Amino acid sequence: MAASKKTNGAAKPRIPASVILIFWLIVLPLALIGLGLWQLDRAGRTQLEIETASRDMATSLGEVRSIAAATPNRLLRFDNGRSYPASMALAELEKAAGENDLLLWVSAVRQPFGYLTIAGGALALAGGFFGLLAPVIAGRRARKSRDQLVRSFARLRRALPFMMAALMLGLGFSGVGATIFETMTLPFWGDISSNAIKLAVAGIILAGVALYCAVTAVQGLRRVFALVEPEPIVERAREMTEQQAPALWSFVGKIAARMNTSPPDTIILGMTSGFYVTESPVRLIPDDRLIKGRTLHMPAPLLELLDTAEISAIVGHELAHFAGEDTRYSQRFVPIYSSMQRSLGALYQADINGDFGVNAALRLGHHALSSFDTAVAHWSRLREFEADRIGSMVSGPDAAASALVRSQIADAAVGFILEQAFRGDGEFGPDLVNAASELVVAQGFVDPTEHLEERQPHPTDSHPPTIQRIRALGVEVNDALISHATRRPDGITASFGQRALPDWSGFCRDLSAEFQVNAENVRAEHRGELETTAAGVTETELVLYENTNGMAWAMVVIAMLFGAFLASTYLFPVETGFANQESHRAILTAGIGAGILLCAAFFISFRRRARKPLMVLTPDTLQSPWLREPVRWETVVGYQVHAANRLALQMWIGDGLPLPQRTRFSFYNKIKRKQRIVELDALGIRGMKAAEFSDLIGRYVNAAHARNALSGIAA
Repeated sequence: MAASKKTNGAAKPRIPASVILIFWLIVLPLALIGLGLWQLDRAGRTQLEIETASRDMATSLGEVRSIAAATPNRLLRFDNGRSYPASMALAELEKAAGENDLLLWVSAVRQPFGYLTIAGGALALAGGFFGLLAPVIAGRRARKSRDQLVRSFARLRRALPFMMAALMLGLGFSGVGATIFETMTLPFWGDISSNAIKLAVAGIILAGVALYCAVTAVQGLRRVFALVEPEPIVERAREMTEQQAPALWSFVGKIAARMNTSPPDTIILGMTSGFYVTESPVRLIPDDRLIKGRTLHMPAPLLELLDTAEISAIVGHELAHFAGEDTRYSQRFVPIYSSMQRSLGALYQADINGDFGVNAALRLGHHALSSFDTAVAHWSRLREFEADRIGSMVSGPDAAASALVRSQIADAAVGFILEQAFRGDGEFGPDLVNAASELVVAQGFVDPTEHLEERQPHPTDSHPPTIQRIRALGVEVNDALISHATRRPDGITASFGQRALPDWSGFCRDLSAEFQVNAENVRAEHRGELETTAAGVTETELVLYENTNGMAWAMVVIAMLFGAFLASTYLFPVETGFANQESHRAILTAGIGAGILLCAAFFISFRRRARKPLMVLTPDTLQSPWLREPVRWETVVGYQVHAANRLALQMWIGDGLPLPQRTRFSFYNKIKRKQRIVELDALGIRGMKAAEFSDLIGRYVNAAHARNALSGIAA
């Protein structure tokens, strides 16, 4: 169960996204190039120093060999002020010469890695620079026409994987080069110890892992950036053929003729979605039938609540999308957009190790997607305004403006009826369309002025706010418009639906029955999931103990080491430097004895803690010796388990719910009242890993919430 953290007080200033993007795409590659240049400069100077030292050492070796051969015991004085016999001096010089030869080899080997750092940085800079620039150019070109938009972003979609690959590989190779170069610098720090060798091997392994991650991510780009066809639109609706609804088809056909466009291939009537047209495949349920071609969807509730002029304006608007080839344009850009969106989502899911190269590539991808969004929104806005204008020519601007307002505010009444029916409330009878109409007759519409800034939903496109669309029609939002848009059905005049379909009431009852059957199935499935979750906790009481064994035995080992060292001072006084140092040894004995007693005290404390319950979990509560009151699971709205040196359980308590009190002070066990967090700490849970403990807490939290939900359903 994911925890949702809350912050209080003034928000901290955030770094602009553009600054972060430039850092990842430009500044970081430039910094790596600068690092590589610095490495080459250091490598050149170091190699020159070592070559000079090698020549001097070769000269010295020749002289010392001659002296050692003639007089091996002759004392030779060196620059450090020390004197050695010639034979010993020769051995030391030969050892130093061997080390110097190794340093010379290391210096020669590490220099190419400086070039790799520069080359990787340059590759990343190229990928970042063109990745930053290409979406901007594509976005500007896309404003010329929608065809140009599709062409520009189709090219961008094909080029983006290469730019992202260049960025990831560049950062990966540069990181590898920098890491190996600096790792091979270790021998120049002084004596080549075993620890230095281990550190060098660890650095090389880490560099290899980083390179493997970068190469693997790039290999995945080809797969995730494949152009994908979007899934069909799933709609719970019924197809209305010309034989079933001749008046409806005649109405739509006349509007299409006035607009010099062909009528749709299919008309479908549904319950939940609004008016829209599409050329994308639509899967009708519950029939599970796929329809293709030009489809017009009409919502049955709005056919009951809107008049003929308003519906004419809306249908005219939708058919204008056919006439303007907006639906074909959507068919062309939606696969491109979906491909980029899904690819970035897949890349994000694959970035489980937080590799900084993948992070930079993701930021580049989102920058490209943002440019696409801006260009699409530009044309969507223009085309919606144009479709509104053309639609208003069918029945006039006033009817079009009224249709925009009325269809927007009708959603509240329709949504209320459908929500209650979905929950199983049978109060509204078998005809939900008629129930929505009766609700409007009885209570009227909501205040439309509160909804004018909202956007009407659409399965594939976006719409400008309603107020902007009304103003673009040249209509003022005045009392006359609001009064007409919020009129209540008079119950006398036949609705559009009644005139369009021969058996409107029977159709609405059938459509309502399908909705209610589906709702019942969903409720049953949801109830089954809740029952399964609630049954996930079967223990009446589960006692958890702290895992202190590791620390307890660590105290034993430390005490034994103290004792062994103290014993060595008595058994081997000369070797340990305590011969004739009785007073010093007495002080040491007292100190080590105190340490052993302290270890014993800690050992006893840890063993006692291991025997005391750390937490007691019941189906309803979590009890802890650190809390005066138990934490009720249903009050927990989120939790996290952190495991590092210690294990910490953080539980977020819902607003307005009581927080427990601590029984005593503790550095680790806290009640953070501002954040509403209860934090319980431990060295670990006996017999349980951190992930298992987190799953256990999640099972108890989810079970409690599931029981509450089930009790609400039963009530």
